[in-house]
Formats: sequence, structure tokens, C-alpha cells
Amino acid sequence: MENESRMERKKRELKQHILEVCEQLFVFEKSFENVTMREIAQRAGVSVGALYLHYKTKEDILTTIISEFLKRHLEKMRLILGTQPSGIGKLTRLFDYFCEMSADPYMTIFARIQLNYAALPKILKAESAATIKTQFGYLVDLIEEILSLGQKDHTLYLSDSPKMAASTLLRLMISLFQSSGLIQKELVPIPPGEVDPGPTGSFLILKKYLLRSFFP
Repeated sequence: MENESRMERKKRELKQHILEVCEQLFVFEKSFENVTMREIAQRAGVSVGALYLHYKTKEDILTTIISEFLKRHLEKMRLILGTQPSGIGKLTRLFDYFCEMSADPYMTIFARIQLNYAALPKILKAESAATIKTQFGYLVDLIEEILSLGQKDHTLYLSDSPKMAASTLLRLMISLFQSSGLIQKELVPIPPGEVDPGPTGSFLILKKYLLRSFFP
């Protein structure tokens, strides 16, 4: 059993090492499309065969990185939101957390990963893609619970169902995260000097207007 535990630990450490190598390649040196599995194996110091034992495709690697990111933040959200008793308190804290989340170094990784439509079908078929969809579902459920509580304690006003509002809110958040790289490249200009051009500044503005929309 001791040998098995040691082997499992080494396996986890190697998989994590491969993920870190891919973050460097996908973001800072090349792009997702221009990196091959052979190059990943060389940089990670493993054989191509050994790499395929852990990850079948580079899409599996990318979706694993995203899945771990979502899992980590979902756990933190649940802990933090549990300290707020009211619907408005939870929603305000959720928006604050998205602002904090936008400063996570991993957000830079996702904003800078270059994807094209040809790559999307393969990404959606990757093993970890199902986990990502499940985690997004958990996040929608979490937001729905907040909005439903706000309806019951009369601290929030909803003109649509909590489920519809939760799904729409999450889509807005994802869109803002995805556009952060464009904003930073000034392809989508914002008034200079008024707000941090990164996603955190944009979330602060979004928070202000979204909270107003939930008041009766």
C-alpha cells in the first residue's frame, strides 16, 4: 500500500507538472493551436507515450486547466457566501468575488489563450469538458439560490424567473472575462483614466448597474 501511495503521488505531481508546462506554452510562448503533443512532452521531460497515458489530447489538457480553476473558485464562493444571511448580501458579495476572481493570474491565462472555431468541437469533446459543463451548472444553481432567497426575504426584485436571471448573469460574467484580453489590447476602447482597463475595473462598473436592476 505504501508503494501504491507513492506511485499515485508521483502520478499526480507529474500531471500537475504537465499542466504548468502547458500554461507556459499556451500563453506566454506560443498559442494553443501552435503547440503539439510532442513539444509538450519534450518540455515536460517525458516521452510522448507517457504523455498520452495522462492526457489523450492537448484539448484534454486545456479543459483540465479550466476545470481545476472553476472547481477552486466554486469552493471559495460557497464558503464566502455562507457568511451572508440575506439575498442582497449574498449577491453583493458574489459580485465582489467576481471582481477578486478577475485578478487571479489564471484569468490572464484564459484571456490570452487564442482559440478559433475549428478548435472548439475538439475542446467540447475532451474528457474534462463534461466536468466544466457540470461546474457551470453548479454555478448557475448557486446564483439561482441567491436570487430565490432575495425574492423570499424581499431584498431583491426579479422580473424574470431566478433560473433565467441566474443563467443570464453567468453569461454576462463569462463574456466579460473573455473580452478582458480585447479590452487590454484596446480593441474595445474605454474612456481613459476613468477605470482600470482590466477586467476588475469593468466588473466594478457592472456590479454597480446590476445591483441597481435588482432593487424594486
